[in-house]
Amino acid sequence: MDIRTRRHPIAAIAPTVAAALALALGAPTPVGAASASVNGPSSGDVRVCTGPDLTASKGALEGAAGSRFLTVRVTNASATACQTMGYTAYRFRNAAGPIGHESTPNTVTDGTEGVPVVIAAGATVKSVLSWTDPGPTVPSQCHARKTTAFRLKIHDVDRYYRLPLKVDVCTTLKYRPHGTRLQ
Repeated sequence: MDIRTRRHPIAAIAPTVAAALALALGAPTPVGAASASVNGPSSGDVRVCTGPDLTASKGALEGAAGSRFLTVRVTNASATACQTMGYTAYRFRNAAGPIGHESTPNTVTDGTEGVPVVIAAGATVKSVLSWTDPGPTVPSQCHARKTTAFRLKIHDVDRYYRLPLKVDVCTTLKYRPHGTRLQ
């Protein structure tokens, strides 16, 4: 079953009901607050985000114990709130095109799987892109290459976001990157 469309019991989304009620009453929506819909992208009066609604930017590059982390900020640049299921996919690139494998599928363990992420006008949500630093790996298992950029795809948004990134990455399936769902 596709993790982006599986339905959840109402009890699993109870913490988001307050955010949906506030949105319906016209109150400001907290950054990354989810709506109460369990039926996919149509949640009340909140429209689905489109490519032109959203912008993507990079945060600081961090690392620890052989791993690298990059926070990616997605901002709703439109004048109204919009929603997305928030599932992301990342892929590294160089001048020749895509390199390595696309990121692992997002996993959700906080009970919000299948619940849209509502992004208020001007608000920002985040995802974290992570990968293994090739330095401490076995070279034959990593196949390190230099990147010039990475591509972000939000599964239900009609656009790819390409951001510059100059780092060394592993390109094998064993060391494919990981990205988190927008939050």
